[in-house]
Amino acid sequence: MEGPELPVLLVNEVDGVLGVLETHLPFLKKHFHLITMKEFLENKGHFSTKVKAIYVWWHKPIIDRELLENLPNLKVIASSGVGMDHLDLKLISGYGVRMANAPHAVCNSTADIGMALLLTAARRLVEASMV
Repeated sequence: MEGPELPVLLVNEVDGVLGVLETHLPFLKKHFHLITMKEFLENKGHFSTKVKAIYVWWHKPIIDRELLENLPNLKVIASSGVGMDHLDLKLISGYGVRMANAPHAVCNSTADIGMALLLTAARRLVEASMV
């Protein structure tokens, strides 16, 4: 007996330079049927009403008016990262689409690097290493 059909998740590509990491695939495939932008563009008629979510990785795919108009059943866009400056939130919410991101994903790492840079500058470590 087959379970219910999984919702379709649009991603830019799988693996590659701007693709979703291979390590993320088992989790994503457990909950979604993944399609790439290439697959979507090649068969818009078939996929446009099926896509329920978009996973933005490295600011791709670009979310613009044309894409949103082609996805009438889109419910959520999840951005993999902290900021959402790369997204037009007014435009997206105008289509009734919700947004999600990981706002605290790199807080500790950012603080660590900030402190390391402050200490490096205060102790003039770069200059000392050149002597």
